[in-house]
Amino acid sequence: MHPLITLLGLSLGTLLSASLLIEVVMGWPGLGPFFLEAVNARDFGVVLAVVMLSTTLLVFGNLAADLLLYRADPRIRVK
Repeated sequence: MHPLITLLGLSLGTLLSASLLIEVVMGWPGLGPFFLEAVNARDFGVVLAVVMLSTTLLVFGNLAADLLLYRADPRIRVK
C-alpha cells in the first residue's frame, strides 16, 4: 500500500508538467504553449506563476500522500 500512496502523491505534481509537454508537442491550445511563449518573451510573471502552480501541486500531493500514509499505517504514528 505504501508505494501506491506515494506514487499517487508524486503523480499529482507531475500531472501539470506532463500536460504542458503534451500540449506543446501536439499543438493543442492551452497552458503549455502559453508558458512556452512566456519563456521566449521573457515574461517572468507568467513563468513564475506556472512554476509556482506546479510546485504547489507537488507540495499538496506529497502532503496528501503523507496524510494518507499516516492514516493507513499505524507504525508511522508517534506515541
